[in-house]
Parts: sequence; C-alpha cells; structure tokens
Amino acid sequence: MNLCEDRHFKKAFDEWNVRIQHFLFSRGLPKSEVADMVQDCFMRLWKNCNKVKYEQLGAYLFSIAKNLKIDHHRKQSVRLKYRIPDAAKIELEDGQFTLELEEFKKELTDAIDDMPFGAKEVFLLHRFNKMSYKEIAESLEIGVKAVEKRMHTALSILAKKNINIKGRV
Repeated sequence: MNLCEDRHFKKAFDEWNVRIQHFLFSRGLPKSEVADMVQDCFMRLWKNCNKVKYEQLGAYLFSIAKNLKIDHHRKQSVRLKYRIPDAAKIELEDGQFTLELEEFKKELTDAIDDMPFGAKEVFLLHRFNKMSYKEIAESLEIGVKAVEKRMHTALSILAKKNINIKGRV
C-alpha cells in the first residue's frame, strides 16, 4: 500500500490519528498542543510517504510523536531557564536602563548642539522626523548631495564623540 496516494494516506490518518492524540495526551500535553503535534506527525509522514512502509506506520508515527514531545519539552525548559524570576531584578534593570537612557540623551543633545546649523537641521529632520534625503532636499531647497554631505558631517561629529545611535535614533 502506497501512502502517497490520497486514499491510503486518509486511511492511515483515520486509523492512527486518535492513537497518536491519546499517546501525546498521556504525556501531559494540553489539547491545543496535541492537535498541532498530531498535525506535524502527519505532515512529516506525508513528506516521507515514499520511505515509510504501511507495516511500519505505527512505529514511525509514535517515533515522530515522541520526538516532537521531547523537542517541546526542551523548548519549554529553555523558556523557563531564561525567565526572569523576581520583580526586584526587573526593577533594578529598569532603573539601570533608565539611567543609561538619560545619560545617552544628554550626550546626544550635547553632540547635536555642537553640530553646525545645516548638519543639525538635516540630522534632526532625517532621524526624528523620518524624512528621506529627497524630502529634506525639497523642503530646504537644496540638492540631495548637499543633504548627504550635511548628514555625513553630523554623523562624523557623533562618531568623534563615540556616540552610537544605531537602533536608538
């Protein structure tokens, strides 16, 4: 019997679906996760339908289900391992983050104040108003190359002051 034929695959599904569900339920998985894992079992069976003989079908499906359960357990273990256990730690980190953010804002503000007017204007329009170089050029009535040069000046000043704005501004 070729499992790659729809009728044979459907027969296998009808025969083994409930058994695989009970197997996974008995391992303590919630109903919503069991349904997904059973679907994954049969998806893997479909992908390998040419390799699996009908006589080996039960062993193959239970093996897949067991491996999916193990994978699920590993993922849960990792999630639990990296979960922050107490609120005090969060408050400490939030306080530290707030201090670092305030320090960064002060450094950035000082650096922006030190920029020539044109570079400052272009930097603020691009980074804070999210305007493209073309939009800035049109609004300031200058060329795109002039915008690029002013932005380069602004970024050079930030680099000299060792201020990394990637991902922040």
